[in-house]
Amino acid sequence: MKKTILSLLLLTAALQITAQQTTLNKQRHFSKTVPAGNYSGITWLGGDRYAVANDKARLAGFHLMTILTDSVTGDIKEVRADSFVTSHQPNRDEEGICYVPQSNTVFVSGEADGHILEYRLDGQLTGRQLNIPPVFNNTHGNSGFEALTYNATTHRFWTTTENTLKVDGEKPSISKKIPNRLRLQSFSDDLQPREQYWYMSDSSEVKGTDGKSLLGVSGLAALDNGQIVVLEREIFQSRKNIGSFVHVKLYVVNPAKQQAGDVLQKQLITEFRTKMNLTARSFANYEGICVGPRLKDGRILLLLVADSQDQYRGYLKDWFKTVTVANLDFDL
Repeated sequence: MKKTILSLLLLTAALQITAQQTTLNKQRHFSKTVPAGNYSGITWLGGDRYAVANDKARLAGFHLMTILTDSVTGDIKEVRADSFVTSHQPNRDEEGICYVPQSNTVFVSGEADGHILEYRLDGQLTGRQLNIPPVFNNTHGNSGFEALTYNATTHRFWTTTENTLKVDGEKPSISKKIPNRLRLQSFSDDLQPREQYWYMSDSSEVKGTDGKSLLGVSGLAALDNGQIVVLEREIFQSRKNIGSFVHVKLYVVNPAKQQAGDVLQKQLITEFRTKMNLTARSFANYEGICVGPRLKDGRILLLLVADSQDQYRGYLKDWFKTVTVANLDFDL
């Protein structure tokens, strides 16, 4: 009994410390300067410049956006879509996007074709791509590469699929409340595959089996210290939409402290829920995340972007949100 009480006290203390370190800023939309879209990934290009993926654009490419954030609070002040650049190739269901400063290029993952291709900032293909291990060809429908990140300090790309690969088991659903068993795969600057780890998502928290649930990892953000922020989200859609919600959880993992092939230990940074009911329309399916500029006091700024499905039926909005974290050097 004493051990149980002590464990609970330690857990409570850890959660309180994490809460003090993390600030959730208000989500915002900018209908006058950001057109309706299917924004699925985001990466920081430096300064106030960002590249944003759109998984249902007519042509393959990405948006160049200006995002102004408060250097003290991290709150978003303005978002402006400046241009859309394209390779003039068919859309590949582009989901994840990451910037590589050494080459001044971005890599974009295609959920439809399973490739991660390199583009110049004018939208043109360079002809280079990550060498994806063949095991990632075995995806369930519409459950492929959703998340992509790169860190110039660690010289590592990281990606994973949204849901469990066919060879690794079943994918979760509202009737199958099981976790995703995901392969977190790294690549070095030579674009070749390196370390691979297992990542176990949470299982569905929806009570009962009425409605639809989509659970998976939709974003990754690699940090300079080797840790990775993992964006898990569960989308619950009720039969008549009222009562629908998106539950977002941000976890941190530290592959550098574990052996390749291990199941990664994870620690919760923060969580929040957006919803759709008679009085609230905050529903936001956050699919993209990236690290932005450090705040004046040194805190880490995380930017999130939501996929509104082209502002579905006028109910949804193209939301942007920031999360600030004082310290992510958790003892994992």
